Amino acid sequence: MLYRHISRNLRLNVLSVGSAITLSTFITFSNAIAQPATQPAAQPTAQPVCPGDQNIATATTTRIAEFQSLSTKITIPANFRTLLYNDGTIAILHPVDFNLIQCLTLGLPVLGTDAIRPTSFRLIPNPGGFSPQDYAANLDMSGFTLTEPTSMQTINGIQVVIREATEQSGLASEIAYAWYQPTGVDGIVEVSTATKEELLDVLSRIQRADSAS
Repeated sequence: MLYRHISRNLRLNVLSVGSAITLSTFITFSNAIAQPATQPAAQPTAQPVCPGDQNIATATTTRIAEFQSLSTKITIPANFRTLLYNDGTIAILHPVDFNLIQCLTLGLPVLGTDAIRPTSFRLIPNPGGFSPQDYAANLDMSGFTLTEPTSMQTINGIQVVIREATEQSGLASEIAYAWYQPTGVDGIVEVSTATKEELLDVLSRIQRADSAS
């Protein structure tokens, strides 16, 4: 864990973020968590604590986040944040989860839950030229139990393969995946969320980058 003081705009090399997310990239935190005022040595201050369950509402206004490396754009709430991992994975985070990552990065104790389940996009190399359907059919799912059969849907003109499964290790959590072929990009885009309901909502808001908004 990397411990550093952060100000309003500070680039951090994040080595580890709890057990949920591991990063090794530079991240710029804006509106960072303020550090407590320095107290006289004779009056030691209490250790700052990060609230795990903050009541931050999802914005009713939206913005478009464009991921050029995936030839994809998506409409997201205006106060949601995007985070780039060193492997190219892009996470879309509720502001509560983004603040929690800041706390975990600083090593601050967290009240309540510290589970982070972002919506994630990543580009999978596809040297064999598999279709998303063939890729999903040949994917090693050892350690997972399929919740329902793999299905195919066309959403906003994009043909996607959808699969929902339960991970058998740890807390046996559910996870939902979708795969599709981006335009003009070598590889297959994989989208993952906590549940199929969330996945279908995300897919309803994506478009190819070259499509009209």
